[in-house]
Amino acid sequence: MRPIIVARLFTLSQLTIIRIRRQNLFIMMICICRRLNETAVREAVRAGAQCPDTVQAHHGCQFNCGKCKPAMAEVVACEQQRQTLDVPLLAAE
Repeated sequence: MRPIIVARLFTLSQLTIIRIRRQNLFIMMICICRRLNETAVREAVRAGAQCPDTVQAHHGCQFNCGKCKPAMAEVVACEQQRQTLDVPLLAAE
């Protein structure tokens, strides 16, 4: 049996976002011009990217229209916050 793929279009901050549903897994396209999805943005942040410009540089590209900058900045901030919460705590002696 083939998996069913459902695509939905949303508008958020003047950005068209495509969500693809594959077996309860949602992949959000952040930059349609450069084909960067949320996973690629989070990967760049884990590699050291601090802002949307460095995310693009990590993937070897530059902004085309720039409409994805607000959404990309939001994902960057979210991933940075998640990384700070994942720091293990050490017991004091």
